[in-house]
Amino acid sequence: MAVLSRTHVPPSADHVADVAVELTRWPDLVVSHTRTAVRFRARGREIIRMPGDHTAELLLTAPLIDRWARVLADSYRVTPGHKAGWIRVEIEDRADAELFLSLVSVALKVNDR
Repeated sequence: MAVLSRTHVPPSADHVADVAVELTRWPDLVVSHTRTAVRFRARGREIIRMPGDHTAELLLTAPLIDRWARVLADSYRVTPGHKAGWIRVEIEDRADAELFLSLVSVALKVNDR
């Protein structure tokens, strides 16, 4: 029986959908659906965008990204987002989903200031 390596499995939005469902249970987040994405706000500020593919964007703020630059750069799943202060995370398995959820906790804290 052949075993497929992770690189041969096409990206799926399934894990992003699981993350979105999980985030709807978080009391500090308010979800909204648009034509282009599922978005989450905390205290009126958008901090998460999920465009429907296997990625999600998160507002971590530029100062935090600067402080964590080395750690974030070591993760091949994390790249710069669409604007300064945002990151983009590829969510292709449960480990990626857990990483993203952990980063959401950080984003909630840093955006609470």
